[in-house]
Amino acid sequence: MDLLQIENIVTTQLRARVPKTTDNKYKHMSFTNEISEQTPSFPNVYIHELEPSEVGNTIPNNQIHAIRSTIQIEVTTNVSRTDARIVANACITAMKALRYSLVVGPTYVKTNNIHRYIIRMRRVIASGDEF
Repeated sequence: MDLLQIENIVTTQLRARVPKTTDNKYKHMSFTNEISEQTPSFPNVYIHELEPSEVGNTIPNNQIHAIRSTIQIEVTTNVSRTDARIVANACITAMKALRYSLVVGPTYVKTNNIHRYIIRMRRVIASGDEF
């Protein structure tokens, strides 16, 4: 596995899994792992990998065997807290299927009629693991 592509892999997996979990209720749901100046369609799922750290070093220490991956997911909507919660729970379900564990959240924040849930999930990914 390309350990530098984890954020993209997780984004692809969430794009495929979350709409199914919400029974395709949100036709304009968007997923991104990039910050953009454009107004997103809501609900919006922003996926960001926080700085990974190496684990499982060997004595020669000449290659990376595994990393601790932490993914932060921010679900935002301008409709209701309930919609944000439903999508956030679908994201957690999808991440659990990818063997991530909940570390922080879901934390709810409301700013100017924008409802946001912030979630952090973590797992160790070995160099030979596949999603």
